[in-house]
Amino acid sequence: MQSDIRDSIRARINSFLKSLYFLTRSPISTAGLIIVIAYVILAIVGPIIVGGNPTIMKQYVNYIPGVGYIFNNPQPPSVRFPLGTTFEGFDIYNGIMKGARLDIEVAALVVLSGATIGVILGSIAGFKGGVLGDVIMRVTDIFLSIPFIVLAVAFLLIFGRTLQSLVEALIIVWWPLYTRLVRGQVLVVRELQYVEASKAAGSSSFRTVLLHVIPNSIYPIFVQISLDFGNVILTIASLDFLGFGFAGPNLAEWGNIIGLATKGASGVLAITRYPWTVAIPGLVILIFVLGLNLLGDGIRDVTDPRLRR
Repeated sequence: MQSDIRDSIRARINSFLKSLYFLTRSPISTAGLIIVIAYVILAIVGPIIVGGNPTIMKQYVNYIPGVGYIFNNPQPPSVRFPLGTTFEGFDIYNGIMKGARLDIEVAALVVLSGATIGVILGSIAGFKGGVLGDVIMRVTDIFLSIPFIVLAVAFLLIFGRTLQSLVEALIIVWWPLYTRLVRGQVLVVRELQYVEASKAAGSSSFRTVLLHVIPNSIYPIFVQISLDFGNVILTIASLDFLGFGFAGPNLAEWGNIIGLATKGASGVLAITRYPWTVAIPGLVILIFVLGLNLLGDGIRDVTDPRLRR
């Protein structure tokens, strides 16, 4: 069995390298890959460059000669403040540099946890079926019938607006999509000849699912994961904008920076009088989500043989 597992892993690595080759042949997907890599590098080195607490935005509350008190007066981009300041004197450049790590870490934890739960439950529901499969899918349908942001808000209101509560809430609402997606793939793969041959050779259900069913069912999951990274970040920003966020005013998180601007200027005023307080963090989120979507389209193309050029 260990030999089979090694051969399977080696085959998957070769398949990954081949897919990466096809991915880099597309200028659009290559651009998405470059954007994502740049943001990952920013998440690693950003907090180191600006220094201080990696999760706390730098705040200016004292009088600055030539500038004055900026606690309630956002300052436009300048040499001293490269991206300007937002309400309550927070440095936007400092917040964005530190926020990259926090947003990407939260998105990775939510998406990978949700995908793992979905792969396990979807594989059971699709391969075993029966009463257990029906129960799993009916519970999944219940979760999918309720808007996920409503479930997340309810969870935050019940258990408190903390980072841990936010992550737990998003994981709870994120797994059903993966469960349904994996189940659909498993229902197709389990009828293929190599799966039937594995079972006929006396392979256990666990071994068959682990070595044959899941590896050939998860390609659509890679596409969904790349898209959901951006969706999680947008959801966090939306929760902050709506006033249900987990962040305190000094937490370095991209959505929280926008939330500070809109709350401090009553929404519209922030856009008209202090546009940089909304436009700059919004542009940072937009570019990252765009890069993820471009990368997701490229992954879809290379994992579907019918779409390869």
